This record gives sequence, structure tokens and C-alpha cells, in this order.
Amino acid sequence: MTQQNLAVKLCGVLQAQADEEITAREWRLLGQEQDGTQVLSWVSVKNNKEVMNIGVYTNSTKTLSILYTFEEKINIIQASVNSTQSLLIYVVKILPKEDEESQESLYCPYLISLLPDKISEPEEIEECSTRQIMLQYIYGKSNKYSPGIRNDRFLLFKHLEYIKIYRSPMFLNECDDGTEKWGFDGIYPEPETIVKVFSWAQWDCVNQVLFYIHYRLPAHSFAEGEEVKSPSEMTPTLSALQFHADLPHETVLNIPLSLPQAAGAGAACGSYEDDPVPLRVHDCGLDLHIVCDTRGILCVCHHYLYKPLDDSTTSLVLEDSAELKESGVNFAYSVTLLHHGCVVHSVVPDLPWNLAKSLRPSYTLYEDNHLLVNIPMLFTHLIDISMSHEPCSHVVIPMEQTESGPSLAPLLGWGPHAMVDLNTLDVVTMTIAEKELVATFKSDTVIENKLGIIHYLLLHEGNLELAEELVSWACVSQRECAGGVQRIMQEYLVGYTYAATRRSLPASALPLMAMLPFSLHLKFADVKAGDVSVSVSQEKLWNSAAVVLAPRQRVSQFAEDTWTRLWRALTAKPRRRLQPPDVLDRLRVSLHCYQPEALSRCSTPLSPTASGPMAPRRSSFAPQDSLPFYELDVCTASKQEHIIAACLRIGCYDAVGQNLRAVSVHLLRERGEAGEGRGGGEAAAPEGGVHALGTRWASAQLEAARSLCRAATRAAAVPAHQRGFALIDEMDPTHALILFKILEQYYLAAESVAFPLPQGFSSFFTYLGYRTLPFHAFVQHVHRNVFELQIDVLKAIITGRDDDDKRTVNNKLRLVQLAGEARGRRALGAWRHRAALQLRARDHAAALLSGGLSATHERARHRPLRDTAGIAALPSGERLSPLDTFLDLLTAKASLNELDFNLIIEATLASIQQETAA
Repeated sequence: MTQQNLAVKLCGVLQAQADEEITAREWRLLGQEQDGTQVLSWVSVKNNKEVMNIGVYTNSTKTLSILYTFEEKINIIQASVNSTQSLLIYVVKILPKEDEESQESLYCPYLISLLPDKISEPEEIEECSTRQIMLQYIYGKSNKYSPGIRNDRFLLFKHLEYIKIYRSPMFLNECDDGTEKWGFDGIYPEPETIVKVFSWAQWDCVNQVLFYIHYRLPAHSFAEGEEVKSPSEMTPTLSALQFHADLPHETVLNIPLSLPQAAGAGAACGSYEDDPVPLRVHDCGLDLHIVCDTRGILCVCHHYLYKPLDDSTTSLVLEDSAELKESGVNFAYSVTLLHHGCVVHSVVPDLPWNLAKSLRPSYTLYEDNHLLVNIPMLFTHLIDISMSHEPCSHVVIPMEQTESGPSLAPLLGWGPHAMVDLNTLDVVTMTIAEKELVATFKSDTVIENKLGIIHYLLLHEGNLELAEELVSWACVSQRECAGGVQRIMQEYLVGYTYAATRRSLPASALPLMAMLPFSLHLKFADVKAGDVSVSVSQEKLWNSAAVVLAPRQRVSQFAEDTWTRLWRALTAKPRRRLQPPDVLDRLRVSLHCYQPEALSRCSTPLSPTASGPMAPRRSSFAPQDSLPFYELDVCTASKQEHIIAACLRIGCYDAVGQNLRAVSVHLLRERGEAGEGRGGGEAAAPEGGVHALGTRWASAQLEAARSLCRAATRAAAVPAHQRGFALIDEMDPTHALILFKILEQYYLAAESVAFPLPQGFSSFFTYLGYRTLPFHAFVQHVHRNVFELQIDVLKAIITGRDDDDKRTVNNKLRLVQLAGEARGRRALGAWRHRAALQLRARDHAAALLSGGLSATHERARHRPLRDTAGIAALPSGERLSPLDTFLDLLTAKASLNELDFNLIIEATLASIQQETAA
């Protein structure tokens, strides 16, 4: 959060524009206009006398223009100037004196002509009133009726009474020298009352929209279960008036509200909050903010205090009392995300009354996808309001404790996320720094807050490296994550895949992203950050599309603006997203029929052009990017191929042009239903978008799994000088066990969301488990299909130099039995042990005696072992050896070419030596 002081900067601008020393003080922000200019007042010295100035500052040009100078100091609380800076309107607030009977302030509206050829005095627009009065010019083209007439319009707000629109006509007069000058005679037609009674109003100068709350009779409801209100009970309604340049203004929004009883019509709390930026007219009984964006985003933010009662009801808090000062109240704010048709309620329970009363939340759009709610002295709340997916994520960042907090308001023309403190005129740029996210993630906050940070970094910030570092930290500091490391890994996998796929997709296929998963926690959850607990809940709005005026009912039916985009978002048919459990259920069923030896690598449905440009990453051959194993599967087909194939059956075409499977049909069906009623515009998109989406999604899954595996191994501080099985053999047993525990969580996270694992991981993980786990636990993992006895890891285990122990030999023989016939034979062929010789010889002899072709036929002949004496070790002379008799039997059944003499001899000798030793 960076800041500068507006008053200090403007003093420098004034000094640069003058030749003599300038003294300016008591700066005050009075308003801002659509073009990004700010209207300010300040006190200076002129001819040894204090005068008051009103000026306009434009930050883009760094110029400050003085509009008018008053000969005395007056209490101007708000002002506005027209687009040509020729007319100025302002409001003076007259405070009551101590000796007066009435202790209510008076609001007086004035207008001044700023034309250079005429010295004008302030003219009172209306009589002064104890009701709050504000003024605002409407910007836009204003020479509709005649080229020589300007009809500048301004609004006059009078709280609880009316809103009027005034027209101040200016005429283009011809002078004696032939020049033309604008003139204003101070006469304007009768104003038009556009709103009669209102309790709250806000002017959106960027979109030229007037929001206000008024009260109307309740509409008759025929819905079952809905509360029937009394005909005399007025219902608060939030409406919006859209002003146009050359067209009449129109009501584009009507939202029924549910406000506390104390904020009802005519229930003034006794004091006013004078808010010039943004311009709001209200009393202290209702604190409401509207955040609107031209993309169709509309957020209604309502802040209030209440006291929970014993009977599970609530009581609105408005004024001081002895009981409140001793006990705590609940600080609450609700954000209605109208473009999503839902309300997000946030409650900070049990705050001291003095603290809760002084807090004023500020709301601003942050980086196009978030609403930043700043609660001074407590925390910053980042709510995901992106239009690309449903709202479900939020981040609470604690704030340093201070004695007092700022009163922030959005500031136009000062760059993105610029806000100004109305008390001190400090200009603050609201930013969420990386160090703040890292500190919050590494604090004792709940797991939901950590998941929100991972979601923000991956999908919206695009900071993949920082997200990977945080996952590595979570793997190391598992106590701080409260057992949620697996959930963090799952969120990383899904979020990384969604973000990488969206970045690489062509524009024509982007609408299909609405049917793919982007997160696993699809609801708001309570968050505790530091000493502050925030209870967050979500409520769905009923029939939210009915509150916005349809485009065909607009004064300009074909214009594209905020309200047409908002109406389109509300009327769009919701699409069902594919969830990882859907893929997992299908995968579990198909794995029962999985036959790895029957598959081949060519059946993996990834086309050569499937992988589009993924997220930028370092070369796989770089030492800092490589994994601690060789990324290669030494087998004809692996379980991971089957997972990829299963995922692709749900999301795309296969490489050989097979028919679309489950979710390819799902994508086409959802797209077709969405196109109905709109002329099939979206449904008529080329079907290649489904193929592009599916193939890129599968490629992104592999990339996400690889990135997460890199983060997990980095957390275990695996040395980079060695890789593969040799690395495990060199590791300390404790270090190897830590690595296994981390990779076990990685495996479970990927398995639970049906994600493939990097090539070579299964063998590395299996060998690591063999070296770190007891043998009975290792066998249980094999039976549960967690460990895969592929040929490379099976050979590494069988050929290990630990055959001195009889139990170890028996364990290896048991693994050979579990591996299957084909892999068992290959493993025994690589094992130079007597037990392996006997098994191979028996298998060879059994194949010959049964008349079948020996499995060792056309293979390399057996080489004699170095520690045997050969045929000389057998009896000779007249006595016939058992081997001679056995060889005669074999040669009678098979040809000499099929008989492996060395294998038979070595196995017989090994058996005799074993019996002799026994």
C-alpha cells in the first residue's frame, strides 16, 4: 500500500504556477467528475486577508485551475462543475451556534456563473433546509435542441423529500467585434422532480447512474411459503436511473431490499454523513455503497451493526447506551453480487462498541476480478467476484493495529486502485503485495484462507512460482496447515490446470471453460486471520433477472452498456461443471478391467498437436526444474496412461478419431442447450473447440502434476546430484521416510481428483516405499494398487545386494509372485541367485516336459555362475548321476536346440549344494 498526500502535492502545483510564495491550507475534497477531475477548496492569504478558493485539479495534466475565490471562509461541504467549467454549484453547511434554540445544521445550495466577461455573485438555488442537500452536474452532450444553446443539467438531492433535475441554459451570443461568447442570464426553467421520497442515494459519476432507495407498496405474491406483507407496510426498493446524453433518463433497476426496521422510511437517526466522494445522500441510519463496472458487475454493499439477543433474533444498533459500551456488538457487512444472483454475508462477532462504531468499510474493484473490502484497523477482505466462474473464494489479510483508521473513497484519474482518505487527503494505492499473501499463508490462519490464496495466485494473479513455493512450505510446515496439505495440493492441481488451459485456448473455445472445474471448495467458509474471526455465508437470490430492465424495453434497444451485459449474465442458463469425483467414479470402475499388458503406448489418446502453449516454465533439463527420478516409464503401458485415457474419454476426441465419450458428449450437449433460443449462435461454433479443449486440458493436467511433484520434492530437500533409484539408496533412512510421507500425500491428492502422475514417478515411489516401509506394509500397498511393480523397479528390488538373509530372499520371491507371470520371468532372469536359478530351471523343464515351447526359447543362453564347479561336481564312473538320468528324460521330449544345458546344470548344482549344506 503506497501513499502520497494530495494537499502537499497541490501546494507544490500552486507554487509552480505562481511567481511569489503561496500559502495554502485547510484543503478539502468537495467532489469529482466523470473526466477524472477533482473539485477542491482551500484557504489562502490575499492582500493580508484570508480568502477561500475553489478549484479543479486534473492529475493527468498536473494542472490546478482556480474557479472562484470567496472573500471570506465558508463551510462548503460539496461542489460540482459542468464539463466546460463555466458553471459551479456548491452546498454550504451552516452549523448551529451555541446560543441558538435550534441545534440543527442548515444546508444551502448555490450556483455561480464562471464566465469571464461577467462578474457573478452566488445565487441561491433553493431555500436552506435542515434536510441534507447535495448537488451534482450530469455530464454528456448537451446541445440537443439547438447548436447555439447548451442545456447543462444538474441534480439536486434533498434527503427524505425529493430529487430534482435542473437545466441551466447557456446561450451563444454574438459580440460587436464578430466573436461569439457563451452567456448565462441566471434564469432556468422549472425543475423536474424525478424522485419524490428517498432515504438513500448515490451518484456514479463514471457511468452517469443515480442509485436511490425509495419505498413502495408491496407487490402481490402468489409464491407458496412466502410471507404476505400488510398492504400498509412499505417495502424498500433500490432503483437506478441511467442518464443519457440526448435521450431521456430511464429506470434500469428495481431491487427489493430487506433492511433493518430502524432504517425504514422517515426514520432519520439525527445526524448526516456528508460524503462528497462518492456522492451519497443519507443519514447515519443506513450505510450503503454501490460498486458498478461497465462489464456488467454490480455489487451492493451494506454495512451495519447489530446485537444478538437471547431468543436467536437480532437487534439493530444505532445509538450509544451504557449496555453497549460494556458489551460487544457484531460488525457485519453484506455484499449483493447481482451479476451472480447471490449475497455474501460477513460478520465479525463481539467487537467493542467504540471500535465497531468508528469503523467505516471501503469497497473498490481490484484487478477486474475481486472486490476489495478494507476494514480499518482489522483486516482486508478480498472477495472473488469474477464473471468467469461462480463466487466461492475469498482471502482475509490481517492488518496492523493502529489507533485510528482512514475513511477511504475511490479516486478517479490517479491510476488503478487509487483511493483517498477523506480525513487526511492521503492518496493510497490499494495493492495486495506478495509479502502480505505469503505472511498470511504462513500464519496460523485456517486452511480455507490458504486455499483462497492458492486460488488467487493461480487463476487471477498468474503467479505460478509463488504458488509452488507456498505448496512446498505447506509440505514442510504441516502443523501450521492443520492437516490440510492434501487439500492444498488438490486445489493446486485443479487451479493450475484450469488456468493453463484457459491461457492456451483459442477465443472460440473459451465459452466451453464454463463446463470444466476451476476449484474444489465451491462455497464460502469462515476464516480466522490473526485475532479476528470472520463468519462468511452465501445466500442465493430468487429470480434475480427480473430486477433488471430487458434490452427490448430500453429507450435504445441496441445499445451495449452495463445493464445489457448485466441482464445477459443473469438470464444465461447455468451450466453444470464437470467435477473430479465424476471422473474418479468412472476411473475406479474401469480400473477393475485394466490390463496393462494388453495396452500399448499407441493407444494413448493424445494427438501430436494436442499440447498447446502451456504456462511458461523452465526447460526440463535444467537442474533446478528436474525431478528426482527419470521421467520415463519402462513398461509397455502404465496405469497413468489409463488415467489419461479415462480423462480424455470424458473431455475430448482420442488420437485415432474414435467417438467422443462421456464428457465430450456432455460438452456438446451443454453447448447445444445453451444455444437454444439464441439462434444456435454458440452451438454453431466449430466442434474442433471441444477437441482443442480436451487435449489442452489433458496436457495441462500432466504439467500441473509435474509442477506439484517438483514442489513436493523441493520441500523434502532432495539432493540434485543424483536421480532415480541410486538417489534413494544414498539417502539417510530418516530423510527417505520424510520424502515418502510427502510423496504419499502427493499421490493421494492426485489420486483423489483423478489426475495422472509424471512418468517414472510410480517406479520411484514404489522403490522408495520398499526402502522405507516394513515389508508387510509394502505388500499391503501393492495389494491396494498404490505401488506398481513395474519391471524396472522389480529388477531393482530383486537384484539388490541384500540376499544374505533368508527372509529377504523369501520376500523377493513373494514379490515375483505378485508381479505376474511375464514380469516375474523377466525379473528372475536378472536375479543371479540360486533360488532364481531353481525356479527358472523348473519352469524351463516343465515347459519341455509338457510339450509346450519353453519361455526361454530363442533367448540368450544361461551363463554359468562363477561359484559352481560345473559337471565335475557330480558323480562319475560306473555310477549314473541324477543329472544324466534327468537329461535323458528331457532330450527324449525336446530337441537339443530348445534345451538350455547351462541353466539345468547350474540349477541342479545349486540344489545339491543347498542339500549338502543343510
